[in-house]
Amino acid sequence: MSRHPFRVSSSFVCRNLYHNNNKRWKTTATRRNTLGVLLFFVLVLVSVAFFSSSLSSVFSSFERMTTTTNNNNEEEEAQQKCAKILDHLRSMNESEAERQTRLDLSECGLRTVPKEVLRLRNLEFLNLGKNKLNALPDSFAKDLPNLKILFCLANEFRKVPEVLGEMEHLFMLSFKANKVREIPEQSLPIASLGWLILSDNEIEVLPKSLGKCRKMRKLMLAGNKIKELPTFMSELVNLELLRASDNRIEVFPEFLYRLPKLAWLAFAANPCTEKAAANAMERGTRAVKRVVNFEDLGVDEGKKLGSGASGTVYRGEMDGFNVAIKVYNNMGKTSDGRPEDEMAAASLATSTTSDIVEGEQDEQEETVGSGGVIETLAKFTTKDGKRGLVMEYLDPADWKNLGGPPSFETVTRDVFDEREGKFTAREILAVAVNVAKGINQLHKNGVCHGDIYAHNILIDRDEDYPSAKLGDFGAAMFFDDDENPQFSQMVRENEARAFGCLLDDMLVNYDGTRGGSNTVMIRENIEAGQTQYAGNKIFMEPKSYRPSTHLDNDEGKPEGELTPAQSREERERRRDEHLQKRTHERREADKGLVSINLPEDGHEKTIASLRQLADDLMHPTRSVRPKNFEAVVKRVQESEKLFFGDYYAKKTRKPPDSPAEKVRRRSSQR
Repeated sequence: MSRHPFRVSSSFVCRNLYHNNNKRWKTTATRRNTLGVLLFFVLVLVSVAFFSSSLSSVFSSFERMTTTTNNNNEEEEAQQKCAKILDHLRSMNESEAERQTRLDLSECGLRTVPKEVLRLRNLEFLNLGKNKLNALPDSFAKDLPNLKILFCLANEFRKVPEVLGEMEHLFMLSFKANKVREIPEQSLPIASLGWLILSDNEIEVLPKSLGKCRKMRKLMLAGNKIKELPTFMSELVNLELLRASDNRIEVFPEFLYRLPKLAWLAFAANPCTEKAAANAMERGTRAVKRVVNFEDLGVDEGKKLGSGASGTVYRGEMDGFNVAIKVYNNMGKTSDGRPEDEMAAASLATSTTSDIVEGEQDEQEETVGSGGVIETLAKFTTKDGKRGLVMEYLDPADWKNLGGPPSFETVTRDVFDEREGKFTAREILAVAVNVAKGINQLHKNGVCHGDIYAHNILIDRDEDYPSAKLGDFGAAMFFDDDENPQFSQMVRENEARAFGCLLDDMLVNYDGTRGGSNTVMIRENIEAGQTQYAGNKIFMEPKSYRPSTHLDNDEGKPEGELTPAQSREERERRRDEHLQKRTHERREADKGLVSINLPEDGHEKTIASLRQLADDLMHPTRSVRPKNFEAVVKRVQESEKLFFGDYYAKKTRKPPDSPAEKVRRRSSQR
């Protein structure tokens, strides 16, 4: 029987229904699986986020707990320290209390001045630093009538207490790093105040009573919001040191040009000095030609040579020689300026290559370093973006600080060790020669050191060949003769007086002897006054090393810039080559050395000559002082000739003109 064309069997229908249903079921299952997978991932992400948040909260809570615990421990220690001191004060009888002249209550967690302190009527020194004080008792001046020195560092004062104006003997007052905004007119003891520290506050306006503090010798105003120094400050005729960096001063005050005793001035990071600073930073970047990898310097960051607000110094190695590595705090803040100012000054201090004169590309000036400042050899940038400098390493076994920072008694003058702080004529002369040339080099590059002190000078007290180097550019600022010649001249006059004070300090500590032997080796072809008369020592010491930049390595970098692939053996090889070269130079130099006998009274004449120079440099009338440091260097060289005698002056001669001098002479002839 034939099928009907439109008849469909039941089995066919069932089969199609099954396939269609199965297809729909598979599609639905696929969708369900996809949704399930997506839902699973969403749940995983939510869980991870919740877990991370919880973990972060746990860590934050743990950190807060740790901080709280540490703070609690510090508070407990402060309370225990305070309780111990106060118990001791309570146990004193009247006689013992009268003999108490010094008291240190720093970091005791104080919110008020304890009444036990106010019974010490003969107290002269009181340190209340790093507490939580915001006021002083009304009876403070009456109860402590003999107080001379008061430290209120890092408290919570918003204004200087007016009761301090009643104190008749208060000479030194510090409110550094508080929240001071107001200085009432009656708050300054105008009859006695000679040293005022108001750094790192929020001060905008200075009181008129400040101009009446005629005994003021040292004034610290850095790190405030001061827009101008008022003209009444011109009455501060005894002011010797002024720190006004990091303020908002737009116009440099003209009265500072006339202050007779001003010698140490820091004015960086103000709008009125920013143009010269920007120019100096750009020149400083070009001054140090050599760039090295920080990782190749062998720095152990766990071993520091020193650290401060501007950065950290480590010991490292470059080309087989020990070097000092300073890593600067990019956005740091110091008591006298900014780390970037210090870095620019250090870069310019021993710059050996000046800008190429336009049109004379083959006449690049190579100047001889003064030797009077710590030498900068290279620069680098760390992986985290911090910049730094490689400087010569001065072995602490040989190089010592010339003096110590000023005391409360000396105020602006350095202090010297009773045994080690006596100097021979030879040592005084070496410091005078080296430091004068160093300052002259700075001034030629538009750098004002700002802090010419014995405690910023290192001395190698070799018996026959002493040497000295000026360092620490933390108070440096910059000047430009073209932009402001009056400001530039003031800087030179100030630094001349500071150098005179340095000479005066050393001459006061002259031990009356010449020092060393009565003969000396000199080189006949050096400039009169050069300190390189030391013969063998000059050529063998690594500290006079300057790497060559002529031989290239595999990547075309100058010699000395080792690639990471180069081994320590390569460093040693280069070091050996350098020492061999230096030995050859020493032998060649020996051919020009002669031995001379020093005149018997030469050292006494030298001391007398330097004494006269110091007096001229410290003269209160600015016009009497030498106009620039080239004149100072010449005066020092005259003293040096007296020490070494006529034969020394006769046999030394002026070196040939530098390439830059040839360029200038050729330009003048055109």
